[in-house]
Amino acid sequence: MFDVNNVNQLPERLCRTLCSIDEMAVGYVQRRRRWSFWRQRLALVHGSGCSADSWRYQVDGLSRDFDVAAVDLPGHGDSKPVDDPSVERYAATVIGVLERIGRRKVVLAGHSMGGAVALQVALTHPELLKGLILIGTAAYLDRLALTPDIFLWAVATMPHKFKGMFFSGVVTEDALAIAGDDIRRCRAETVMDDFAVCRQFDFRGKLKALNLPTLILCGDEDHITPVHYSRRLQQEMPGSTLMLIQKAGHMLPLESPDRVNAAIREFIRRC
Repeated sequence: MFDVNNVNQLPERLCRTLCSIDEMAVGYVQRRRRWSFWRQRLALVHGSGCSADSWRYQVDGLSRDFDVAAVDLPGHGDSKPVDDPSVERYAATVIGVLERIGRRKVVLAGHSMGGAVALQVALTHPELLKGLILIGTAAYLDRLALTPDIFLWAVATMPHKFKGMFFSGVVTEDALAIAGDDIRRCRAETVMDDFAVCRQFDFRGKLKALNLPTLILCGDEDHITPVHYSRRLQQEMPGSTLMLIQKAGHMLPLESPDRVNAAIREFIRRC
């Protein structure tokens, strides 16, 4: 069985660039120091307890076609924590990175909590974006509001619960190792803060005015944000496209990278 504490299984991390945003050190991954003028741009925002490393397969696979960057949210990866974690605060960090790496519009992709962060960016700064990709995301997590933190912590940290809750039964050991490394590196305080952040956001009734091409991806075996959350999100966002990925769980970018990358690639080329 995979052990999140076994350092011999841990993969090499992606190389970060550090910058200062609002006097806070923020890490992000960017394959090219200078983005090209003609290539489409893709920015990636990770979910709870994760980091930019959770997008390894997208950074590796999509940088051949697009200029790709992945952000470490405050308290995650190489970014310093903040005293007031919230979707709004996390979104401000993403906006700061987007403004630093270039003024041209990007397609912004967010996974799980990162999808909520992406929605916040879209609502407050739509001029920065060319499109949205929401993976395992919800407009509101009603079930999470009723779940005790101790159970959430157990799911996030205990190997036998971690695999069963976040992945389908066909996940690779490499994908588990990357996800486990993120959880192992993330401070307990940050994980608990993320639970609070996810309880607080509520975009119901606020998304109909968004006029951005939007792709919604969800695994049909997602136990964290089940398919009905994605269907509700699609109803909240007229004109959005929902794609269900078969035999996949919540950690789609790691578990089904080929299918996720193909869907992202096709979506960006249509934007």
